[in-house]
Amino acid sequence: MSVVGFFILIAIAILVRFAGIKLVPLLMPTGRLRTVALGCAGGFIGSLIDNIFWQFGPQVAGIGLVAAIIGCALSILGLGIAPFIKILLGKV
Repeated sequence: MSVVGFFILIAIAILVRFAGIKLVPLLMPTGRLRTVALGCAGGFIGSLIDNIFWQFGPQVAGIGLVAAIIGCALSILGLGIAPFIKILLGKV
């Protein structure tokens, strides 16, 4: 991954966070930096899995865009759902 790929992942994470706030504001985590960092990590993992196992969708600067968007969205969703899972399990 190059520097351009890193900035693409950050841009994807910011866009996914913005779209999530508009679509499902209740599930979005409150910390901006934590959410963007987790989205960037999820996008990197998704892109890495895309590069290792199969090539799906367009690639820009070594980043599989479709896999990065899916990985970013799933990681942010997991962070947003975690408090509700704790409540359902009775751990709060």
